[in-house]
Amino acid sequence: MERILHHLRHQPKVRKHSSLVFFGFLLGALGYGFLSFTGMYHAQDLVSSGVLGICLAYVTEGCNHLLNQLLSWKKQLGLRLAMGIFVCSLSSFLMVLFTLWAYHGFEALSTLFMTGPNDTIPKIAVLLFCGQLMYNIGYFALYSYRQYAEGQVAEIRLKRKQTQLQLAVLKSQLSPHFLFNCMNTLSSLFQKDVDRAEIFIRSMARSYDHILDNYGKTLVTIAEELVLVKAYCFLIRTRFGDHLQLELPEAENVLNAKVPPLTLQLLVENAVKHNSMDEKHPLSIQIRAENDTLIVSNNKTPKKARAASSLQIGLQNIAARYRLLIDRPIQINDNETFTVVIPLLK
Repeated sequence: MERILHHLRHQPKVRKHSSLVFFGFLLGALGYGFLSFTGMYHAQDLVSSGVLGICLAYVTEGCNHLLNQLLSWKKQLGLRLAMGIFVCSLSSFLMVLFTLWAYHGFEALSTLFMTGPNDTIPKIAVLLFCGQLMYNIGYFALYSYRQYAEGQVAEIRLKRKQTQLQLAVLKSQLSPHFLFNCMNTLSSLFQKDVDRAEIFIRSMARSYDHILDNYGKTLVTIAEELVLVKAYCFLIRTRFGDHLQLELPEAENVLNAKVPPLTLQLLVENAVKHNSMDEKHPLSIQIRAENDTLIVSNNKTPKKARAASSLQIGLQNIAARYRLLIDRPIQINDNETFTVVIPLLK
């Protein structure tokens, strides 16, 4: 039983309704005491005022919930606060009048409020207005704090998701298949050309060092990305000969633009994995800027063997990271050439 009560106390809805009932009854009872300070107190009227206070608390909560849907605190702060005070005060006042009419009638308020009908109604109006003024100011403060806290939590979740996606890119680059092919190439080079094998090892080391340095960043410049692309293409040319042609942008404004890390390297690797390269069918990859986008395209020389299903991870990962960073998706066109258009970021 204690465990059930403890669980209920920590439920947000239970805490909310408990607060409304408690403070509503308390304020209703205090209001009765304020309005009846010259007369006699009656337990029945005190309880009735407390219940009325609970009803007013729920009416106020409902009015604020409705106004939150109609007016934004961020965009219309002054109007939202003024409308909250006005609507809550008016609805509370009308509810009190209706309750008094139902309980005693306008002409005979009896003992519920002992100060007399001519004096009671203005006091009720002033009391409700002051109460709603303080409540709405406090509500605005608590609402702003909650929105700020939710924004902080959303930002932390966004950063965590970005990190997870970036780690997925890192894992795809450190794939055993790629490393295995590099080792096979090295084994062959050591038997034919030791000097070229040494250059290959250094280039491979630079590639992995660049990956480890940049995978945690949100954005990197095009110039930084091209360092990795060139190193990767050197490894590919060492394995397949000079059947890979690469055209890169040279304009300074393009080189200073930014993209998510490993984006270009993934697109180049995707082209290499999906196409064959030989003397009759060279692979040509072009990276060029157009307006505020970067276009990566390649001719199609499909491999006879079926590509592995994991090859699509790179494009999915790039698309997912762009959805997090900017409200502009990447474009993929698979026609005579395979083209990916990615937005440039600043």
